[in-house]
Amino acid sequence: MTRVLCVLTGVIFAASASLFGANPAMAQSTDPGSIFKDCETCPDMVVIPKGKATLGSEPWEQGHLPVEGLVREVTIDYALAVSKYETTRTQFAEFIAKTGYEPVDNSQCFSWNYSRYLGFVEWHTWDSPGIYQEPTHPVICVSWQDGTAFADWLSKKTGREYRLPSTTESEYATRAGTRGPWFWGPNSFEACDYANVADNSFRQVYKFDAPFDCDDGYQNTAPVGTFKPNPWGLHDMLGNVWEWTSDCGHSAIINPPSDGSAWTGGDADCSMRTLRSGSWVTGTSQVRASAQYYFADVYHSQIAGFRVVTVMGD
Repeated sequence: MTRVLCVLTGVIFAASASLFGANPAMAQSTDPGSIFKDCETCPDMVVIPKGKATLGSEPWEQGHLPVEGLVREVTIDYALAVSKYETTRTQFAEFIAKTGYEPVDNSQCFSWNYSRYLGFVEWHTWDSPGIYQEPTHPVICVSWQDGTAFADWLSKKTGREYRLPSTTESEYATRAGTRGPWFWGPNSFEACDYANVADNSFRQVYKFDAPFDCDDGYQNTAPVGTFKPNPWGLHDMLGNVWEWTSDCGHSAIINPPSDGSAWTGGDADCSMRTLRSGSWVTGTSQVRASAQYYFADVYHSQIAGFRVVTVMGD
């Protein structure tokens, strides 16, 4: 009888999900390390552990900036799932094809070239970014508004709420229980096992930024998941592309939320949004767990992309 009731309950749930447009696969484990996807082309999502963590950089950390503020303790007391990889060109192309969405202020993308910054280039767009990319590379030349629109579409498509992470969630997930600038350890020369960064390959083409003294084999973006994951199974949490977060722009990290929520108070300028993780064009001072920058929410760049998160049931 118990088994019959379980089967009937599953049928009722599936029927209800179908009626309301949700994906029947939504009932997922909240156990840390669980991996799921809500549809065939949806992002692979990894449930990360709840807990407390110390975020921020010590004053003596290489690359530390005064605006990074003081170290602080945060608590993530909810089951958070983070996309295993950065959003790819293929995933973003499906979103565009299915919705007809037109990226906001997509007339120019900040670009790089040999030995110099090109600045904004009008003909560089997400689908023609000015550097070689394959379908499995992270989508670039996308703004915070574009990333938010993608997450909203994914939410409607699956019946589960997706969004961009807060900076606290991003750093918490990047560190994966570690301290220091890099989750792989204290040695900068190990970066190329875990991240696509400004390295020796990069320096063959580009003549700026302080590079990591290693060779990751890529001069521009790399396919997502090319490098080793962090301790929680997440790839490219440092390097490859800077990732948009849901936080507004702040002049300095002073008294941000400690509960994982997006930082929209204080001296927030919400026409600006914050990026985390560093990229293929950034060196040792910027590819760090606590490093961040903020730009206008319509800013497009060859080094900016995004990933999504979702909060699971308890």
